[in-house]
Amino acid sequence: MKRDRLSSAPSPVATAPALSAAESSWLSAIIASSSDAIISKTLDGIIASWNPAAERVFGYMPSEIVGKSIRLLIPEDRQSEEDEILASIQAGRTVSNFETVRLHKDGTPIPIVVTVSPVHDTSGKIVGASKIVRDISSEYENRERLKESEARFEALADNMSQLAWMTNPDGYIFWYNKRWYDYTGTDEAAMQGWGWQTVHHPEHEARVVEHYKHSMKTGDIWEDIFPLRGKNGKFRWFLSRAHPIRDADGNIQMWFGTNTDITDQKQREERIQLLLGEVNHRSKNMLTLVQAIARQTMASGENFMDRFAERMRSLASSQDLLVSSGWRGARVEDIMNSQLAHLEDFIDTRIFLEGPHVRLTSAAAQSLGMALHELATNAGKYGALSNDTGQVHIRWNVRQEESTNRFEISWTESGGPPVTAPDRRGFGSTVIEKMTRIAFGYPVKLEFAPEGLQWYLISVDDRVFEADFVAEVDDSSLDLSRPPSTPNVAQPANGGRRVLVVEDEAIIAIDMAAALEDAGYCVVGPVGSVYEAMKLLDEHTCDCAVLDINLTGETSSPVANRLIAHGIPFVTVSGNTPESSGEEFSQAPFLSKPIVTSKLLSKLSLILSEPDRKVS
Repeated sequence: MKRDRLSSAPSPVATAPALSAAESSWLSAIIASSSDAIISKTLDGIIASWNPAAERVFGYMPSEIVGKSIRLLIPEDRQSEEDEILASIQAGRTVSNFETVRLHKDGTPIPIVVTVSPVHDTSGKIVGASKIVRDISSEYENRERLKESEARFEALADNMSQLAWMTNPDGYIFWYNKRWYDYTGTDEAAMQGWGWQTVHHPEHEARVVEHYKHSMKTGDIWEDIFPLRGKNGKFRWFLSRAHPIRDADGNIQMWFGTNTDITDQKQREERIQLLLGEVNHRSKNMLTLVQAIARQTMASGENFMDRFAERMRSLASSQDLLVSSGWRGARVEDIMNSQLAHLEDFIDTRIFLEGPHVRLTSAAAQSLGMALHELATNAGKYGALSNDTGQVHIRWNVRQEESTNRFEISWTESGGPPVTAPDRRGFGSTVIEKMTRIAFGYPVKLEFAPEGLQWYLISVDDRVFEADFVAEVDDSSLDLSRPPSTPNVAQPANGGRRVLVVEDEAIIAIDMAAALEDAGYCVVGPVGSVYEAMKLLDEHTCDCAVLDINLTGETSSPVANRLIAHGIPFVTVSGNTPESSGEEFSQAPFLSKPIVTSKLLSKLSLILSEPDRKVS
């Protein structure tokens, strides 16, 4: 119990009047019937009188205590209090309402409040002291319970994970927990009443305040989601609720509110939505890819079922490789092992692999994998692996040129039957030449030398590498004496319109280009990046364009803006929804993947016949 300081004041000196026998008897009755202990003592602390209440409070009968020192009731550590009390009495001062602790006969501490006054004789001389003692055990216990309750509430309120606050019935906030001040970096003076508005996001404040005041007025439970600014200046999202606290008659006495940080939950939900969108986008791309492979295989005149199944297995191998890496690309050596698995016995005996550790992006890995599959298939049927002595050397490297790292790879056959150029090009040749050019940004070199087929590919820059890949540059391993040329663009025949095709999924791009050429269009490209598209627009005139919105690591927005600036109409294609595209795509016709050729041709015909018309 907290010990109060002695509070004393001068006691008025008055000569005690003479009392009649009746008055003396009446005074004795009052003292005897008092519920407070009334004790008198001499100036040296010897007890002179002891009423029944004193016996109830302290447990001593008068015969046990009268004539003994008052210090018998005082704990050892409080003996100095009696010295101070006696000093005050001798100085003629009253000690009023002094809270302290005294001892019961059985040694139990008793919390009391005592008033001690000086007693004067008939001449006004101080001859002793009177004490009025009240047992405040019940009050003390209630007070301690209240303190304990307040401590528990404070511990709960200040250590709960939520920010918490309480308001008057009208919404005026008068209390915040420690979490609020720790998060916002504010103080009580700044936050009283409506000060909380200063930590709200300006874009949400008006809405939140309107909703909050409406709930305060109607008594409805308030709930809202909005960002609050922390002491570091950054905003985090909170789910906020307030419940009315009502009395027995249903009247609102106050509101209790909390703010729960849901930033991490909200970010997880956004990531899930992003993931679902990505799954949707990739599945549509995959359907379009399979559709394109089927169409091109059928058009090539090959045994459809056998060749289509082989190509699906090649595609599946690439997909397995990418899935195992979490779609974070693939190592070139892993691509080799995946696509040449059926020729495993030839590796290091007739197939020789040489190159550093390189990790390519998913798009580049998939295109390279399918090209290697086609090269291996042709080598087994017609080339170096069709006899018992031929060999294939596959070498790759990272070369630094013009301040950028470029990936290069060569496939060189020798020792096989004499090679002659084919009379016609099938889908395999399309994959080997066009698909890799779209994925890597430069045309391949494909030579049908008599001693063996030679295939060479180099990337336009470092975009084909995974972002965290650190290249080991070697400028000596491969010959770059014959630099790739700019992509060729066929000249328009029979008045065909020129259509720029920008699509980063190589097989889809090739299939789209073939369909457009069959319809009489002259295809510019196809290309798979903004850089290549811009370069073609610098070098060639286009009448219209087909733009895939989402390219590898970028969008085609810069191309769309340039086309709009030059009045060139275009059609957009995507695996996502039209709503997710930017403003620059909003006025262009939209096709969702997989693409139906007839719809694409219809959209192109419409924008070319009415270039000023907004088509959706």
